[in-house]
This record gives sequence, structure tokens and C-alpha cells, in this order.
Amino acid sequence: MKATYQYQFYPDTNQKLTLNQWLRICRYWYNRQLGDRFDCWEKNRTAINACPLIASISAPREKPNYYSQKQQLPILKKDLIKVVHSGELLDFKQVDSTVLQDVCKRAEKAFERFIVGDSKGGRLGRPRFKTEADYRTMTL
Repeated sequence: MKATYQYQFYPDTNQKLTLNQWLRICRYWYNRQLGDRFDCWEKNRTAINACPLIASISAPREKPNYYSQKQQLPILKKDLIKVVHSGELLDFKQVDSTVLQDVCKRAEKAFERFIVGDSKGGRLGRPRFKTEADYRTMTL
């Protein structure tokens, strides 16, 4: 028999600041993974009636998946990451590795539902990039 426990957490001010920083890092990592997947999707996709006859077809880029993106985590944890649009520096060393791996899993599921569909065969819409209001949870 499996049991699930749910606990109420009452963080103090320093813990709230730390958790908000973790959420900011997780949101950045999720959006970066989705951006990488959309970039690969757009570059490798060609319409059926738009096959180039004059130019050669370039080799398709390797499709990013859960494992290839998870392998980037040790590299990201070595240095500070600068966010281009805000100029903010993110330190991935602060966040536990299992939390970031779960973010990889969330991005994988969202993109898979977009490409393949759900169990009933219905395809869901394109996954959206998350804002502060949209990305509010993480799994510890």
C-alpha cells in the first residue's frame, strides 16, 4: 500500500527569499528548455510542398530530450548564468539537483503533449513560456 503525505510549510522571511530565488531559477531553466525545443522544432520542420530543389538539405539538428537537457545541469552549475533580457545573474548551485531535474521532466511532458498528444489522442496546444504569475510550484 502506497501512502502520500502532505505537509504545511510556514517559512520565515529568509526562507521565503530563498524559495523565491529558487523559483526564479526554475522558471528560467524551464523557459530556456522550451526555447531550445521550439528552436529545434522550427529548424528541422519543413513543409511537404516546400522541399528545396536547388539548395541542398542541411543535416537535421539533434532533437533535445530529457536526458540531453539534464546533462547540461553540471555545466550550468559551474558558473553564474546571466539572463539577457534582465541582466540578472542566476546561481544554479543554490538549487538542489533533483528540483532542476524535475523541471526538465515538466518541460519534457509539456512538449510531448504538444507533439504526440494525450492518452486519448487529443493534441494539446503549444506550451507557453512561464511568467512569474504562471510558474509558482516546484517539487522538492
